[in-house]
Amino acid sequence: MVEISILINILLSVIMLGSFGIWIYLFLVLRRSFDLSPKIYSDDSLDVEKEIISVIIPARNEEKYIQQCIQSLLDQNMKNYELLLIDDNSTDSTLGLMENFSQDPRVRIFKAGEKPSGWVGKNWPCYIGYQNSKGKYLLFTDADTIHSNRSVRDSLGTLIKQKLDVLTAVPKLKYPNLIVKMVLPVLSVFMFSRYSPMRVNDPNISIGYLFGSFFVITRECYERVGTHAAVKSEIVEDGALGKKLKEEGHKLKMFRGENLLEAYWARDFNTLWNSLKRLIIPLYFTDRLNSILMTIGIFFLMAFPFLSLTYCLVAYYDFTAVTDISSNILILFSILSVLSIYATNFYQLKKAKTHKAIYFLGTPIGCFVVSLSFVWSILTSEKNAKIKWRDREYNYSKGINC
Repeated sequence: MVEISILINILLSVIMLGSFGIWIYLFLVLRRSFDLSPKIYSDDSLDVEKEIISVIIPARNEEKYIQQCIQSLLDQNMKNYELLLIDDNSTDSTLGLMENFSQDPRVRIFKAGEKPSGWVGKNWPCYIGYQNSKGKYLLFTDADTIHSNRSVRDSLGTLIKQKLDVLTAVPKLKYPNLIVKMVLPVLSVFMFSRYSPMRVNDPNISIGYLFGSFFVITRECYERVGTHAAVKSEIVEDGALGKKLKEEGHKLKMFRGENLLEAYWARDFNTLWNSLKRLIIPLYFTDRLNSILMTIGIFFLMAFPFLSLTYCLVAYYDFTAVTDISSNILILFSILSVLSIYATNFYQLKKAKTHKAIYFLGTPIGCFVVSLSFVWSILTSEKNAKIKWRDREYNYSKGINC
């Protein structure tokens, strides 16, 4: 029994050492991303008014946010742009609130109508916006974003000056309640490490990504890549479109854009839970092995260190009685792993400045919610792979219901 206990301790120690090492790596990647990622700059010497830019906003049931979004985009410090508002069959007052702005000559309002077979998410209203747009440049943004008065000018100027095909910006995320404030920062460590500007902008790395809340693309490039029709069945369409752009060799560049706009990733626990499911369920049905390995990896990185430390504290609470070196090593590596998680999350909160860094104390809750959502999604995907998004339900186990 003693030998088995020692072997278990050694195995757990190896796992905890690996976890500690990966979190240190994530911390260094995150630090490099914050320090070196390019920012969209202001340059009033650039003439961005030669060609019209079409700002396209798809919206479904956004009555709480749509007015502030539209107003922020009407307050831009440039003139030559149009605002296309696309109502995606809203069942609330979204369309009526849009129509309050119809007297502005820059605003045009369209009803997306019913989606054709095979189209999911906001791909169809984005496509409707493109079909009705006039601009040489297209800016796609979400209905729950809030823009600075320079977001259109500065992003377009940067695109033109750097001769890019497409530009996307990391928004300043808004965290509306306690659970979101504790969970999303932990997830952001992974998202902004894997899809950081430093990686997306590296031509030697195949990763491409767009933030659906804000990207500017030339009309020519958008048509060449196949428009949103090329990713019409993807519920995470921004990631799929960014990947396709990078693979096809288009000039894509990601910037930090916290000074340009604010955006929501989740608004409450329900949207948070479904947002997390959106990350793993579609992958499960296209690459099952990779999704399972990712879920296992997330569990051992995020939840397991806290379980291991709890196990150590319960099993060896009387530290004066602990003489076995394997037990001491396990305790040490478990503590180091947990501390590295706390430190990385604290650093992310301090640099992102989305809300008070004191919320790093909720790190364990964030880790367990993310881990549980992934594990639950994998375990239930065969029979009940449902994602609720914008008051629609998509069931991957029975074929996506559009």
